[in-house]
Amino acid sequence: MSTKDRRRVSEHEYKEAFASPKGFDDKESESRARKALEAALDIRKLEINLYWTRAAYFWAFIAAAFAGYAFTYKTAANGEPWLSLLFSSLGIVFSYAWYLVNRGSKFWQSNWECHVDLLEEMTLGPLYKYVALSPEKDPFTSPGQFSVTKINQMLSLFVVIVWLVLFVKAALPISFELQIDMFKLSIIALTIVAIIVLRLKGRTNFGVAEYEIIEREYKIKTEQKV
Repeated sequence: MSTKDRRRVSEHEYKEAFASPKGFDDKESESRARKALEAALDIRKLEINLYWTRAAYFWAFIAAAFAGYAFTYKTAANGEPWLSLLFSSLGIVFSYAWYLVNRGSKFWQSNWECHVDLLEEMTLGPLYKYVALSPEKDPFTSPGQFSVTKINQMLSLFVVIVWLVLFVKAALPISFELQIDMFKLSIIALTIVAIIVLRLKGRTNFGVAEYEIIEREYKIKTEQKV
């Protein structure tokens, strides 16, 4: 089920859900909203840390693919173009996966930032809504209102395009008059399938989650063998 088919929750319903139950002590330090805000801030911090950890992970694979492509470039010129095609295939798949992961990380980061915006009004006040702007106007050294995650997304998309150019170059020439290279054709087909699968099957499912809970059995051994 897509997000379009889910019921929308109003701001009033959201705040009602996190309001302290009636009959309980409503001290600010112990309120449900306060605890929810602390959890949202912690998870947001975790998402940011995971964002850069994933970026380093993909950069390692993409750099290895670039190195492999560069190393096999001369080999491809001597009659073995499939090596360059193989490394460019790996590069484009990993780069596209990195691009999708960046968008997914941004989605969940934005989710927790939205929770912080709503919950802080019930506890701390508009701390994250008030943004201090620097009066400095120097175009080279003044603080800039740039989104780090958006820049990273655009950079990953640029890398995808670079790999796509290298992939097409390695796949050429393609002609019906030439003998069919099954290995080259297989790599091209697998690359296209991998990109389609990543795009279609890599989405978060917002449907109704169904789980089956079972009970584990265990025994405490007390007797010792002689």
